[in-house]
Formats: sequence, structure tokens, C-alpha cells
Amino acid sequence: MITACKYPSYIFDLDGTLTDSSIAIGEGVIAALHEVGINHLTITEVRKWIGRPLSEIFPAYMKQYKVPYDYDEILERRLVEAYRRGHDAHFPVGVKYYPGVLETLTHLRSCGAKIAVATTKYEEAAMSVAKGIGLLEHVDTICGTDPGFSVKPDPYVIQLALTRLNARPFETLVVGDTAADILAAHSAGCPAAAVSYGFGNITDMRKAKPEFWLDSIREIP
Repeated sequence: MITACKYPSYIFDLDGTLTDSSIAIGEGVIAALHEVGINHLTITEVRKWIGRPLSEIFPAYMKQYKVPYDYDEILERRLVEAYRRGHDAHFPVGVKYYPGVLETLTHLRSCGAKIAVATTKYEEAAMSVAKGIGLLEHVDTICGTDPGFSVKPDPYVIQLALTRLNARPFETLVVGDTAADILAAHSAGCPAAAVSYGFGNITDMRKAKPEFWLDSIREIP
């Protein structure tokens, strides 16, 4: 049984919090890295990067495998395009809600709470995913982190969500699956709930000191 809303506003991370997108994201990263000759990675190996920006993932792998290309804007665009092709090819079966997500979002809105999604994905990509899985009708706004803006743990995207919701930080619970989500929430002045079922490292999340721990999104306080 989900209890009444404790907070007037909620901000949720997307990948690893609302959705298990490991297959689609993993296939996207693998497809992109094929473009520069890295051909042997598996979804399990790239899973650790979920939640980090593509502009960080690609050069890290290129450095690790000593790829003889300069990482510049032209190459980044090429890799992002390949990523999107790989991601979208697996989207229908590669992105799914975690148990209880839609039930919980429906309940929160029924008791008057405002809801935002705040993600490291580019906003266009986040909107595309949200439309594809029918998320838009369950939230008030989708906030992404476009090129040129700082990613979590910087509070930028959390502050953007607060602005769009017209919400006060201390009345807004941020829910995420990584230490970066928790640190971004605290930097923005918000309490944070860490989910244990996502992609994040539990030890790192404990060090970030979330106010709440959730084994299921149904446990939203």
C-alpha cells in the first residue's frame, strides 16, 4: 500500500530509477564504439557507464583501447548518431519500467504532487524515450542535460526541474540510483532517496548520505 504524499514535488532520475534501459543503452554504446574499431564489448561491460554522458564514455574507451583517432566534435557527432541507431533498434524491448513505477507516479499525482524527470540524457533524447514508453502523461516536465551544461553531480538539471515545477528545494524529494543523483540533490538543497535496484554503486551512494533508501519505488515516503 502506498502512503499519502509526504512532499509536494518529486524529481526522478530516468535510467536506473524509473526505467531499466540497460539493453538499449548498452547496445547503443556498443554500436557507437564499433565505429572506432572497438568490437568486443558486451552490455555487462558497458553497464557501469549508464548514467554518465556519452561525451565522457566515448573518449574513456578510446583512451583505454588506444584508438588512433582524435576525439573532436565531428567524431562525437558520428558516434552519437551510431549510438542512437543502436539504441533505437533495441528500444521496443530494451527499455522497460521497473515494478511499481506507473502505480507510484499515478498515486503521487492523484494526491496533488508535481513530478519532474531530471536526466543526464540530452533533452531531445529524453523526450523521445518518454514518448516511446508513455511516460509524458505521468509527469509534469522532462528535463535533460544538453551539451554545454554540467552533468550530475552538478545541480544544474535538478535546479532546472525545480524552476519548471515552481517548487521549493526543501519540499522536493529527488529520487535516483547513483551517488551523482544524491550529491546533485543535496547541492540544490533537496532531500534525496536512493534506490537500491538501479545501476549505481551502493558503497558510493552510502557515502553520499541519502535521506532515504528504497528497495522498491513503491516505498516512496
